[in-house]
Amino acid sequence: MLDQKVNMEIEITKIVNYLIKKKSWDYGYIKYSAIRKTLGHITKIKKIYFIRKIFLLMVDRQIFIKKQNKGVRSYMYKFKNPYETNIEDKEITIIFE
Repeated sequence: MLDQKVNMEIEITKIVNYLIKKKSWDYGYIKYSAIRKTLGHITKIKKIYFIRKIFLLMVDRQIFIKKQNKGVRSYMYKFKNPYETNIEDKEITIIFE
């Protein structure tokens, strides 16, 4: 079990370094299926179970930003720019009377 955890950390480090090198934050929000193919290419892991496990761990660590699509129960994901400051998007409604 401990050996798997070390492998996960190594794989996540490999993935993050690759995505930073490719400036993947410029791609915007993309589907999980595209991310799955990329993670499989980077890690050379064939089993979807392990790729999904790595991806969910990265989402929990907020390496990927998750956004729900309107009207459906699917999500889009974006690689978070590590060089960007933490800025929250807020919508404000101003009413002039």
